[in-house]
Amino acid sequence: MDSIFSGEGHSIGGFLCERWTEMCDGLGLPEAMSGPVTDQVHDLLRPWADMPVGQACPFPSYVAGDGFPAEMSVKWSQGRPELRILFEALGANRPITAASNRTAAAALTDRLAGEPLVSLDRYGKVADVFAPGAGPGTVPVPVWHSLAWQPGRPPAFKIYFGLYAVSLQERYALVSEAMERLAMGAAWADTCARVARGTQTDGAERELEFFALDLDTSARARAKVYYRNHTSSVAVLEQMASLARAHEPDRARSAFRTLLGTGPEAAGKAPLTCLAFRPDAACADESTTYFRVSSFTASDEEAAARIGALMVHEGLDSQRHHALLHAVAPRPLNQSRGLQELVSYRSLGHDGDVSVYFRFPVYPLQADEPSPPPQPSQSALLEDESL
Repeated sequence: MDSIFSGEGHSIGGFLCERWTEMCDGLGLPEAMSGPVTDQVHDLLRPWADMPVGQACPFPSYVAGDGFPAEMSVKWSQGRPELRILFEALGANRPITAASNRTAAAALTDRLAGEPLVSLDRYGKVADVFAPGAGPGTVPVPVWHSLAWQPGRPPAFKIYFGLYAVSLQERYALVSEAMERLAMGAAWADTCARVARGTQTDGAERELEFFALDLDTSARARAKVYYRNHTSSVAVLEQMASLARAHEPDRARSAFRTLLGTGPEAAGKAPLTCLAFRPDAACADESTTYFRVSSFTASDEEAAARIGALMVHEGLDSQRHHALLHAVAPRPLNQSRGLQELVSYRSLGHDGDVSVYFRFPVYPLQADEPSPPPQPSQSALLEDESL
């Protein structure tokens, strides 16, 4: 996939705020409503917001395929749409390193303590688990942040720990310790056992890749784990989704077929599964499945048609997605691929939601996405009873 956007003459913060504004316009939000949140987004990106986009990424981030350190997404449900930005904070000084990014992320997390409805209590319980040097690995665990805004409400925030930087065995050790501290150890143990059984049954690797927390005051605040499924098997994704209490298999299976077609190996490249946990539950509470729609469509036009069909399946207005897409797209949709990178589906019993994840490629793509350090096969680790 080629670059879609030009960042020439833009700072990273300015470029992202332009995209945010376009998305607000595409959602039909008045400037009086969206403007303060746009300013807040720019403030979150400081002090590195003024860094020029340039012609090559200043630090190859794992957020996007070209190394750009941010993506945006919109969640569509029966309520108001939710607009989100996910980013990796960059160290303000050159050269940018993994360690300087970690320092920038820690400073940003501290700043969030002053935001309405934000709580760092759960983060405080596990921060040292993922701190540099806390485990046997020497690579700092990358930290990302997200802001999610549903118009009419204050923004909500999340924090993500990139486990891909450490060995597979250490990933499980870190998450197990964090889950115990959050009173979610029993549910996590149930998940680990069922993931292992699934792998032994079908041989498909499910790679634990991220740990995340809602940074809010609600008693329903979640911890989340993300698996990268190294398969295009729809059956594997159905098995992973079924690990959650709220999953409704018939509804999800129908939604998957609407997006993908009926082929058993139609799920595209490296689909993801997110499992959400809440305190004192016996198992994962929710599951979300992410499809890399750019890997099984020829253009953003085709991707938009498939996403629109999924939205109609869920009783959502697909024309709203098309209006948003045309507000953001810098060229005709049949001339680009990868602006719509991921589409996710979450089954919540008799309800569900659809999210679309937008990427803004500005740098030459060297590969499909930056690759984390190679790790030993998960199948070998499954034999270790300590997991």
